[in-house]
Amino acid sequence: MDYSKHGTQKKEKHIRSDIPKAKHKVSFNIFRIFIFLLITIGVMGIAAGVGGMKGVLDSAPEISVEDVMPQGYKSFIYDRDGNLLTQLYQPETNRIQKDIGEIPKVLQNAFIALEDERFWEHNGIDPKGIVRAFFVGITSGDFSEGASTLTQQLLKLNVFGGGAESSMLLKFKRKFQEQYLALELEKNMSKEEILEAYLNTINLGASTYGVEAACLRYFGKSCSEVTASEAAVIAGIANSPTYFDPISYPENNKERRDKTLNDMLEQGYLTQAEYDEAMADDVYARIAARAEEQSGNQKFFTYYEDAAIRQILQDLQDKLGYTSEQAVNKLYGGGLKVYLAQDNQMQTIVDEEYHDDSNFGYINTLGLTWRCSVLEEDGSTSNYDEMTMQYWNWNNGNTGFKLLYDNADQAWADINHYKEAMGITEENTIAESFDQPYALQSSFVLMDHKTGEVKAIAGGRNEKKESLSFSRETQSERQPGSCFKILACYLPGIDAAGMTLASTKMDAPYTTPSGYSPNNWYSGYWGLTTVRKAITQSMNVVTTKFLVEDVTPSLAIEYCKKLGITTLTDDDYVESLALGGLTYGVTNLEMTGAYAAIANGGVRVRPVFYTKVVDRDGNVLLDNTNPEGEQVIKETTAYLLTDAMRDVVTQGTGTASNPNDGMDVAGKTGTTNDSKDLWFVGYTPYLTAGVWLGYDQSYPMEYTGLSETEHEYLWARIMRRIDAECGFETATFPVPDNVGTRTVCSKSGKLVGTSVCTPVTEYFDLSALPSGYCNDHIGATVCNVCGGLATGNSPSTSYQEYSSSSSIPNYYCTCQPTTEAPTSNTSASESTPTTEPPATEPPVTTPPASESTPTPVG
Repeated sequence: MDYSKHGTQKKEKHIRSDIPKAKHKVSFNIFRIFIFLLITIGVMGIAAGVGGMKGVLDSAPEISVEDVMPQGYKSFIYDRDGNLLTQLYQPETNRIQKDIGEIPKVLQNAFIALEDERFWEHNGIDPKGIVRAFFVGITSGDFSEGASTLTQQLLKLNVFGGGAESSMLLKFKRKFQEQYLALELEKNMSKEEILEAYLNTINLGASTYGVEAACLRYFGKSCSEVTASEAAVIAGIANSPTYFDPISYPENNKERRDKTLNDMLEQGYLTQAEYDEAMADDVYARIAARAEEQSGNQKFFTYYEDAAIRQILQDLQDKLGYTSEQAVNKLYGGGLKVYLAQDNQMQTIVDEEYHDDSNFGYINTLGLTWRCSVLEEDGSTSNYDEMTMQYWNWNNGNTGFKLLYDNADQAWADINHYKEAMGITEENTIAESFDQPYALQSSFVLMDHKTGEVKAIAGGRNEKKESLSFSRETQSERQPGSCFKILACYLPGIDAAGMTLASTKMDAPYTTPSGYSPNNWYSGYWGLTTVRKAITQSMNVVTTKFLVEDVTPSLAIEYCKKLGITTLTDDDYVESLALGGLTYGVTNLEMTGAYAAIANGGVRVRPVFYTKVVDRDGNVLLDNTNPEGEQVIKETTAYLLTDAMRDVVTQGTGTASNPNDGMDVAGKTGTTNDSKDLWFVGYTPYLTAGVWLGYDQSYPMEYTGLSETEHEYLWARIMRRIDAECGFETATFPVPDNVGTRTVCSKSGKLVGTSVCTPVTEYFDLSALPSGYCNDHIGATVCNVCGGLATGNSPSTSYQEYSSSSSIPNYYCTCQPTTEAPTSNTSASESTPTTEPPATEPPVTTPPASESTPTPVG
């Protein structure tokens, strides 16, 4: 036997028998490696998951209890007696805070039964709810089943902005963070606190947030009064405020309400009898009736509320350092309580008089408010209105075009003509609106000058059709005319420039150094005139002279600013300032406030529309209840001006403004060129009021049928009614201790010194009495036409008195001879003119015994 061969075969056999074992070993090793890799990957995955989860949780926002409390509450405006007038809120701040003790159990239970049945048991998250939602999703493919607790929903709303994520990954991230924070939150807040915050936070449709605002909106009552049926309606809205809105989609809400009631029954919150009663309730009929009632009672802010809102927004910025946006958010979302300074009885009187067309001379010409938006061919939008139409007419030669109409047909004729010229058609018109308010407008401000409280206002004659609309008493800047003479000339002149009521200037042709030549409103000139007479008769030339020669525009503007006038510019440092010729004009509120400082003995108290503003916690944010006035002029100055302005009302240009009820009244008229603006601002010992009358477009009011005293009669009617109906006793202005009287010459203003003087008694500041006696008081007969010394040719003459010989005209009458009989006191034989006046100094004459100085009527 060949052993070697057998041995070889045996060896080969052994090798062949080992091949499967080697393969098995390799496969096993690969399997082990695979398992190892799986374990490694699994461990790494778990580690990554844990790390990722840790990262998600670590990136969760840090929160406090304050962070989950609802933000934004509506604010309330009350009258001075605490009666609710209106509410202020933005779309997401229509919320009224209610403590959990004020929210009835039936309403709490409705939300718990529907949204989180294990609320009182879990610690922030509900594992059973999560598992249930997961299996519902797996079996149905619908993962919309809710598993969030009320705690999580509160976090979602107030911390995560409502949870509107852009991807599923971000949604899961938020969910994990939400659950983590829910566990943390329940360690720091009680269940009652969480539920209270949630019920005050949720969006419940119809721009309401929180259960109190929703119950008021849908049922017209507080949440503390709701029934089980009503509670289920409210709870049913929360899941989708639009889809389950009980006004717009009552059928959808009813399904949700029925489910809520069923859940409440199953969870023991309702008995069978209570359930049956709730199911039988026709709650949606009440909701529909309430909605219809509210739609028919749309309420706009009044002019007074508009003014108060604007002032509060400004005060939040000026006094508390808010930005404009922060001020709006605070007022419309801070849950503030605003108390107005308005007097309801006085406001009613003002409203009644402004609704009486007879107070405006029956001038009921209509104006025009027209708006039109047009889509242009390039896709842009162009806007047109009545003012663009007016400017187009003016620029195209129709300079007499006015927005004044008798009826709508006339207005539409102008509109259609303009639309045709602009290429506006029905096809390219996006939106168009049309209205015709009264064209002749007016504003009125009534205030207590001691407290600064504005008691009543009128912003116009028409029905108010929107909130925060244009308000003429606070926003319209109009030329003040002669009302400004007091503020810019006589007040600073008496207070700081040495003038008295007896100071004099010559009323004669005058040109300022800059070339400005003022004209009087009356014809001719009245000669030497005192401050009192210049105020009483509203004299232009004399006033300008006092401003230029004594006061200066610089001092005038300094005082006007101290009096609260904010509209003056660098361009107003001119001579016409004294006559009210301003760059922009002034508002009625600022004009009335300036006169109120005079009425208040020289103490300016800022005009205010509210007494105080209180936050949700009862802290006073803004307080006007104890105003600190500023002494801007001397008390003596205030009284001297007051006494002179009494003459305006009793014997001067403002007699139509006299209420004639025994109450002491002082004030000043104002009329601008072409009667574009008519003013009267005056006061009694109790109240100061200003009235303005005119067209918004500053059209002239001459030849319109107005007597141009309608505004004065309106002022008098309002003040007379207020005196009688509001219980003001008849009173006179008190004379300060440091004001006294002296007898002075009516022409020179000096103490009486000669027999030629006409003595008058005048008031003076006792520390600024007139110095010296009148020893140069002389007179002359002058021509009333040219102002020169009278000659036989003078068509009309009068005797004038002067404070000195240098004041007498230094030329003779230059009028041409007339064939008519002379009207002067010169004899017929003296009518032959001389070719030249004598070379000697003009003569000084004494008045004829039968002649007296005429008293002009203005």
